[in-house]
Amino acid sequence: KARLHYGHKVGTLNDNMKWALYGERLGVCIFDLDVTKKFLVRALNFVAHVAMRGGMILFVTSNRDSMFDVEKAAEEVGQYSHVRKWQSGTLTNTRQLLGASVRLPDAVCFLSTLTSLGENHPAIIEAAKMAIPTIGVVDSNSDPAYLTYLVPGNDDTPQSTEYLMRMLKEAVRKGQEERKRLQQGK
Repeated sequence: KARLHYGHKVGTLNDNMKWALYGERLGVCIFDLDVTKKFLVRALNFVAHVAMRGGMILFVTSNRDSMFDVEKAAEEVGQYSHVRKWQSGTLTNTRQLLGASVRLPDAVCFLSTLTSLGENHPAIIEAAKMAIPTIGVVDSNSDPAYLTYLVPGNDDTPQSTEYLMRMLKEAVRKGQEERKRLQQGK
């Protein structure tokens, strides 16, 4: 129901994503949901552990249809979001851009790894340069390179974005609850 299994047309397939596909139907790539589940669980565990340790998570998307939902979801769990055009050097050159050193996120979560122009999101490379772990929803036309935790699946439809954000919010909440429980036990 979340439409995670729909990829892009067969002609737009990135060769590095063939391993995550079940096949194709009517010229559209179909993701193997068993593979998606395995990688999603791994990514959610990582997000929960970052939250449990009090880490900062930055949610990033360039998909216009889901920008508001991503901002709202990040705010609900006390985390951060970036849904506008990415300014080069935001992670790698913070002192020059902002005039002071700032705390960088402990993890960056990409709900779509491509920009609106169909290119890899520039923040993926910046996060890799700064050794910041990344979680990314990778569609069949995307390149999974430089992502730490990738989730093969549809990143275009509102249903898939809503489902993934709900799962990520739940992982953050569980991590935060565990942190509170551990602090109370001391």
